[in-house]
Amino acid sequence: MQIVDIVLSVTSIPERVELFLAELGWLARQSVRPRAAVIWLGEELFPPERRRELAERFPLPEGAEVRYRPDLGPQTKLLYALREFNGLPVVTADDDLAYPPYWLEELYASYRAAPGHIHCYRAHRIHLGADGLLAPYSDWGWLAPGVRGPSQLLFPTGTSGTLYPPGALSEHVFDLAAMRQLCPTADDIWFKAMALLQGTAAQKVRAESLEFPHIPGSERRMLWTVNRGRNDAQLAAVFSHYRLYKLLTVQGG
Repeated sequence: MQIVDIVLSVTSIPERVELFLAELGWLARQSVRPRAAVIWLGEELFPPERRRELAERFPLPEGAEVRYRPDLGPQTKLLYALREFNGLPVVTADDDLAYPPYWLEELYASYRAAPGHIHCYRAHRIHLGADGLLAPYSDWGWLAPGVRGPSQLLFPTGTSGTLYPPGALSEHVFDLAAMRQLCPTADDIWFKAMALLQGTAAQKVRAESLEFPHIPGSERRMLWTVNRGRNDAQLAAVFSHYRLYKLLTVQGG
């Protein structure tokens, strides 16, 4: 199997980790293999006995490993990979989906064709109100049908997978104090803000967004239920703090 120079990076929580690990066979079925595949787990969430139990019960696919680090919430799935695999593109995945065999190969091919952009399978299109401020999140162009980009107005949603090239995000992405104050539970918002600061546009793999099936039983604690009603407040906070409105320019749709 071809090994490609990307890092696959994902995190999980105690309530879902067993389901995730039990269904991780989707990684072994990919048509290409990443250079590294790391599952980042919050060290304070998984005591030593629990770690040993998981290792014994759930053997990992070849090339995958678990690394325990301080929990950063949903941003855990990307921030450590950016630090520890500096120079390699990082692909983030969610722990509640089963990805099809073509998933990683098509995402990588999209990146190789346009390495200066962030690439994703699923995105919304940001809308502004008459006042020049962000329209409510629920009023955006949901799934951005027919829009591939690249565009600063495309807002990647990490659930279907996102590829971040080296240097795609501002160094402010590691400002944990600001992250926890402005955007504690919305990783997609935090990473989009950091892409805007860096001037990096987003592009979809296909003109139509793709959504992949959830692992049965994983819906018990989905992040969108936590963020429902809170996205607008976190968007307003981070856009105001970093003065991002002036950076929303249309590039290719």
